[in-house]
Amino acid sequence: MKMNLSYVMVAAVLAGAYACGGSSNNASSTAGGEDAGTTLTDAAPEAAPRKDAGPTDAGVSDAAAEAEAGLDHGAASTTYPAFLPSVGQIQNNGGYVMQHPVIVPVTWHSDPNEAMFQQFAASVGGTSWWHATTSEYGVGAATAGAPVSMTTTAPSSMQDSDFQTLIQTNAAANADGGTGAWPAPTQDTIYAFFLDPTTSLNMGPGQDGGPTDACSSGVGGYHGQVTVGSVTTAYAIVPSCTFGPPYTAPQQSTMSMSHELVEAATDPQPYANSPGWTGFDQEHFGFDWLLEFSSELGDACELYQESFYEEKETSPSFDFFVQRTWSNAAGPLGHNPCVPAPADSYFNVAILNLAETTITLPPQLTGGTTAQNIQVKGVHIPVGQSAQVELGFFSDGPTSGPWTLSWHQGSPFNPNKATYLNVTIDQTTGVNGEKAYATVTPTGESKLAAELLWFESTLGTGSTAVKHIMPVVISSYVSD
Repeated sequence: MKMNLSYVMVAAVLAGAYACGGSSNNASSTAGGEDAGTTLTDAAPEAAPRKDAGPTDAGVSDAAAEAEAGLDHGAASTTYPAFLPSVGQIQNNGGYVMQHPVIVPVTWHSDPNEAMFQQFAASVGGTSWWHATTSEYGVGAATAGAPVSMTTTAPSSMQDSDFQTLIQTNAAANADGGTGAWPAPTQDTIYAFFLDPTTSLNMGPGQDGGPTDACSSGVGGYHGQVTVGSVTTAYAIVPSCTFGPPYTAPQQSTMSMSHELVEAATDPQPYANSPGWTGFDQEHFGFDWLLEFSSELGDACELYQESFYEEKETSPSFDFFVQRTWSNAAGPLGHNPCVPAPADSYFNVAILNLAETTITLPPQLTGGTTAQNIQVKGVHIPVGQSAQVELGFFSDGPTSGPWTLSWHQGSPFNPNKATYLNVTIDQTTGVNGEKAYATVTPTGESKLAAELLWFESTLGTGSTAVKHIMPVVISSYVSD
């Protein structure tokens, strides 16, 4: 994730007007959670009470029961996938994208994992993992620049300006053809900082005015840009965090850095007027909403449970923990949108009755003086009325059995969201080819004249359970 939200559509305004804690810094975690970020419904009117959503909320409403006899629930099928989902596409906003990235690892000599991090940086750009995660976006193989080993004592705390100063000070002489202490900055250079375990990454003042530690806030890293001489170059930073089992701090660091390297290569100048690959297409507004508008390629896969794993390759020799990242190509074909895909079959539900619908962006979200209506894919249900969302169970191969369907509302990254939906699902388990119907009743209206509903498909139980998600916008907009 980049350091701040400052890109497509309403994101910049949302970050300034709605960011939690009074800060516009919405740096993401690459595992273990992330800042709550923007809030779309906190200021909305009071709504009627609703019952809580949850995995066991599977009742059938009176309306659904009455309609049951006429509903088509499909049938188990060996045609995979039985339904093709409508999946968001991350957009190229016209900004610079690296074709030949050069990864320069910056480590501290006191770090016991320094050699491991240098090896990761030296080999990651030639792996099949790198090709799978970046090639469809126009990025070629990455090479390794000369590693930088800091022999000074690791500071107890560092903030974003410290990294920019380090790059500008040590690479400035190289920026325009001179000889500096660090490898020359170019538009394709990524200075990859692996922080010493004794160094806290300060994300800025918290609610109490004191510094906010990245690890304590669940932030695994971020990337940004800095101008050195006449060159704008990229950097990525990961602190040494332990978010809990099953991953160690060094494993967490390489997972976080894999996330940031992909994003730095595909969106190396996130604060330019035109950034690179970031933000979903307008039709799939629900995918941006789900992620609280932290929608770069790594961010988009953080909610997928299988996204973090150990990648083992022989040529080049590579055995490190990494993250799967978003593929525009895979999702619409009914495959896992996070690549490289796991070996097991991908499963989810497709929203089968999507239609063009309207949501309203109020003035504080557009930066203008009037509200703006935009067209997105969703299901239109006026406040106080009930309608059904038709769901098709699909998988891209056989599964070990049926999976369970539950529902939730609002972004999972926003714990303070207001909630305005009552939902029941008439069939909460299914396999490829079967259908279910969710009866949805909006009980109030947010400023967007819409709510975010998302369905979670779960196969297995306990620590071995695999979960996948599918969002849908429920529009209650009524024209004047």
